[in-house]
Amino acid sequence: MNLEEIIVDLIDKKHEGSYWDFKQEYHYNRAKMLHDIICMANNLADCDAYIIFGVTDDGDIVGIEEDKNRKNQENFITFLRDKSFNGGYRPEVELIELNLYGHIIDILIIRRSARTPYYLTNDFVEGKERVRAYYIYTRIMDTNTPRDRSADEESIELLWKKRFGLVPVPLQRFERYLKNKSHWIERGQTIYYDESPEFTVEIIDDMDSDLKNRQDNPEFYSYTMMNSSTRYETVHCKYLTTVLHSRQIVYLDGGRYVTPTPFWGFIAFDTYDRHSFAYKYFIQGTLDYELHLFLYDVESSEAKFAKRRFLEVVVVYKSEAEMDAFESYIKANADRIFNEITTRMETNLVHGAENERVRAIENERLYTGMIFNEKLKEFRKVQ
Repeated sequence: MNLEEIIVDLIDKKHEGSYWDFKQEYHYNRAKMLHDIICMANNLADCDAYIIFGVTDDGDIVGIEEDKNRKNQENFITFLRDKSFNGGYRPEVELIELNLYGHIIDILIIRRSARTPYYLTNDFVEGKERVRAYYIYTRIMDTNTPRDRSADEESIELLWKKRFGLVPVPLQRFERYLKNKSHWIERGQTIYYDESPEFTVEIIDDMDSDLKNRQDNPEFYSYTMMNSSTRYETVHCKYLTTVLHSRQIVYLDGGRYVTPTPFWGFIAFDTYDRHSFAYKYFIQGTLDYELHLFLYDVESSEAKFAKRRFLEVVVVYKSEAEMDAFESYIKANADRIFNEITTRMETNLVHGAENERVRAIENERLYTGMIFNEKLKEFRKVQ
């Protein structure tokens, strides 16, 4: 989801939450503003937080077009720079303007960080409002910690654990780091995360007999490539010496495109479950899909072409719920879809297969993947 989709989704909830807050107008008191920012920076959801200006507490968009107290990003950055944060670590913020439903709203994004807890070493006072030094503020559900007290012990402990890398658990941290591809440094067959080099991605050439046999009989998506030669290896996602996740990867188009092998899906469509559609898929947001994005060489035009051909026959779901709903849709329309596949199979897409039986099976799987992707687009339009 892009930022606009995220914000619209939050506004549509019609209530505030653990990492988003609605403000009908900008703060008139800077101590209140600072308190809100610190609470959001120390949110327990462990994600980017949003203060959304121009929206009422009930989620009605009123805009900030006439707000005389409106600020820009430099105002926020300068304000935070002058405050006495412990260790000199300040919340990282970004102000974004959006035009929604005829109104302008501002979103102050408070970036997720492992530097928690953020707190002051000197009081900040404006008028009757005070943000207290050495008090740790956070946000529980839709409520900030009051300015005259610290958060509860359990919340403070969790924030310190974030600082020391004890949470989230290593696998969750690994998933997050994979999204920051520019921070990974390659050293031979090992790639490590620059800010936490104990997290590594290792490519292992552990060719067993089963994989060697598959070299001579590649999976159906190999036949979409200019070069159908295929090679398999294993990727290990490691924390120190512990393998957190292991996955087979495939080199396609003569090694120009690398991806984890997608998962098999089977949809039985007769009364006795004797016949089924066989296809391959990924689910967005999973570790294997993040690896799929991580291993892709975005600078290579050949890899870009190979990826496009690959995803013409491999289905990518937005979620497990979407997969379940779509498979039910396919099953309900199985006869019509089976006839479409059978008709298209009259044109052969598999060249170089070792025998006629393999050619027929792989040809069917290619067309199944293509038609499933077509049907998924139609399915999404009516959801």
